[in-house]
Amino acid sequence: MTRTAGKETRLLIADDHRVLLDGLSSLLSTEPGFRVMSTAETGKQVIESLEQEKYDVCLLDISMPEMDGIETARWIRSNRPTVKIIILTTHDEEEIITEMIQVGVNGYLLKSSTRQELVTAIQRVMEGKLHFSDQVNETLLKGYATSMEKKASREQVHLTVRELEIVQLLAREYTNEKIARELNISFRTVETHRKNIMQKTKARNLAGLLKFAYSNRMLP
Repeated sequence: MTRTAGKETRLLIADDHRVLLDGLSSLLSTEPGFRVMSTAETGKQVIESLEQEKYDVCLLDISMPEMDGIETARWIRSNRPTVKIIILTTHDEEEIITEMIQVGVNGYLLKSSTRQELVTAIQRVMEGKLHFSDQVNETLLKGYATSMEKKASREQVHLTVRELEIVQLLAREYTNEKIARELNISFRTVETHRKNIMQKTKARNLAGLLKFAYSNRMLP
């Protein structure tokens, strides 16, 4: 994990089930480099905590009283944009997952996830990456594949060889700088290719682009 030595990841955990909340807090408190600073049982309590203290990561349930996780995530994105959001929920419906991606969450896990995956998810989002559990990715890919099948007769997307190379490198978590070095092209050229790719695929973000690429067999 590429984190400054000695710096703890400050966690805020939100869930309306007290037993689960206490369990998560106890579990993560034993992990080196993590500090559970506060817990919350409602969206309003999350906001109150964020207004009083600085946090790095918020683990957020969706079904909460007073203010649900979706509305809370929107508030965080608008008012505390540096806070990483990881959804931890039982909801595996494509519509909800897609909505949370559009809000801009950094991760999405189901409560059936293992302790190690939860720890890994926190570490990855602190590195600036996204983390979606296998079950979540499968739901997204199935939904996207179905949508693409319905559209296949009306529209086709053709990417150039260079654009396909860039998509494949993005799937390997390459940055624009690293792609430029790998392909021996300029940073600005990479940016132009990425813009064209997003326009062609009508993807709103990297997660959407990768969903498109997997469903269209552009990636191994």
